[in-house]
Amino acid sequence: MAEMLTVPQAFALLQLEPDGRKATDVQTLDLGLAGAVLADLALRGSVSLRDGLVTVVDGSATGDTVLDETVGTVAASGTPRKAKWWVQRLGKRPLRDAVLAGLTERGLLSIEQGKALGIFPTTKYPERDGGPEALVRSTIADVLARRSEPTPFAAAVIGLLDATSTLRKQFGKVDRDLVTEITSGAWASPAVKAVLEEIQMAAILATVAASTAASTSVIASS
Repeated sequence: MAEMLTVPQAFALLQLEPDGRKATDVQTLDLGLAGAVLADLALRGSVSLRDGLVTVVDGSATGDTVLDETVGTVAASGTPRKAKWWVQRLGKRPLRDAVLAGLTERGLLSIEQGKALGIFPTTKYPERDGGPEALVRSTIADVLARRSEPTPFAAAVIGLLDATSTLRKQFGKVDRDLVTEITSGAWASPAVKAVLEEIQMAAILATVAASTAASTSVIASS
């Protein structure tokens, strides 16, 4: 079953090309992975989003290092914070590296070291076992084609792809009404819905910040 993957693992696999290149920009990947971790923990009942604040409600081990470390980080923060804050805090390279390392340990990806322009070190994660990703893709494709109803897991993955504006790139033209029904209806839990909204806001803010920085750089260099 697709659910044998964690939500962040499924999201990561969908954002990698078979040769290990990223199918989206790093910023989008990182924000999506941060949201995926929170969504997965919400589905498991490990965290809740009450009044928009992320709190740990069950600190039991999940069996996944990335998820368990995130629960520990949230619990250790001492102060309940909004999902948007956690998305921005978690959505960085260490999380990406940890998720990809987990997929490598499971034998789904391999590691390929190289150098860009013969100087800058690069790391790619070529596909080693495409079975799990193919299953996730077929599951989501069936839901988007109305051939099957979404599980909470599939609804979360579809919501994450939509929130990061990568759904159409991965699955082509989609029925927007259906996507809205999946992500805003009964299929996604209230906590997951809140996470998706926060990812969209975090992505918008990050894009605005990047555009502002680029404009400032151009002006400064003029």
